[in-house]
Amino acid sequence: MQLISTSPSLLFASLLLLCSSSVHAGDCQKTTDIERERCTIADTGLRMNDLQAVGSHNSYKLAIPAPELARIRAYNERSAITLDYSHLPLKEQLNLGMRQIELDVVYDPEGGRFADPLLPREAAGEPGAQAYDAAQMQKPGFKVLHSQDIDVRSNCMTWILCLSEIRSWSQANPEHVPILIMLNAKEGGSAYPGVEPALDFNEAAYSALDAETLSVFSWHEIITPDLVRGDHPTLREAVLANNWPSLDDARGKVFFALDERPEKVRTYARDKASLQGLPMFVNSIDSSADHAAYFTINDPEEAFERIQATVTQGFIVRTRADANTIEARQDSTERREAAFASGAHYISTDYYVPRLEFSSYQVQLPSDSAARCNPVRCAP
Repeated sequence: MQLISTSPSLLFASLLLLCSSSVHAGDCQKTTDIERERCTIADTGLRMNDLQAVGSHNSYKLAIPAPELARIRAYNERSAITLDYSHLPLKEQLNLGMRQIELDVVYDPEGGRFADPLLPREAAGEPGAQAYDAAQMQKPGFKVLHSQDIDVRSNCMTWILCLSEIRSWSQANPEHVPILIMLNAKEGGSAYPGVEPALDFNEAAYSALDAETLSVFSWHEIITPDLVRGDHPTLREAVLANNWPSLDDARGKVFFALDERPEKVRTYARDKASLQGLPMFVNSIDSSADHAAYFTINDPEEAFERIQATVTQGFIVRTRADANTIEARQDSTERREAAFASGAHYISTDYYVPRLEFSSYQVQLPSDSAARCNPVRCAP
């Protein structure tokens, strides 16, 4: 099901109406796809927070093989339902227009901590079992997976491999709008018996993570907190002054956001109130924090007014069009429609391609656009 009709005439009319009274009206009226039709847009009239794009949730995740999923189902049927989704390789997602990628990382400074996961080991030799290639997991460095020992299969198994794939695509497509790379820093264990706990993320872990990030992307390829802050006293003040880079300057770049709870945000930020010298933004503790620039607000129905207010102020927001496979199984579009209407800049989904065994549920911008004018920031 489409969010909006993909008839070119109707799409153009919709955007014309949407932006006709906006400060960005002249820019919005000229295109239905900000990324592909750059030549028709005066980029200087738009900033990177004037856009809206679709992204993927847990973008690295591969399907759990049947005998492993059966073990999860026997332990907790609900968990088996919520974990039953998967994604295409990152480059294919980017080719389909995803402009937000989400990665979960675990800390493995010595290597090998996650090289012999529980469920693949238990299911080995059973019908439908798949071998687990642990070669990359033996090396020191940050690994990318959803849940150690349980949901472990990734289309890129390390932080460096995932970032390298994104950077390779970015270099081949330098006109793209800014790509948000979100990450969760996974810690602790699981209620599932026999799970190896993940190491905590302390300051040393975050420093190592930043070092790995900068081993792939150079500073000039990243939109950083310092770049946005500029000469303003705090990052928050810069955002409220609309100091995000122009769309023209942001093209071909990425930016990172640590999507974590306040205590992890404080550990990452150390004593850098505006994230000075750091490559990543953080999920802002609140809108009054000096570091406030980016917010993860996952439920666009429950938090619809909050998202709209946050977007209007100038902060960047990511929300979710679906969660736990529910919307696809029920062919329910209410949450998706709320996500788009909320003005959240990046709308995450597991269903940029429909899973037809469930329904035709799908999340995409009109005409498969990679980005469009934000319906709140460009509203009449």
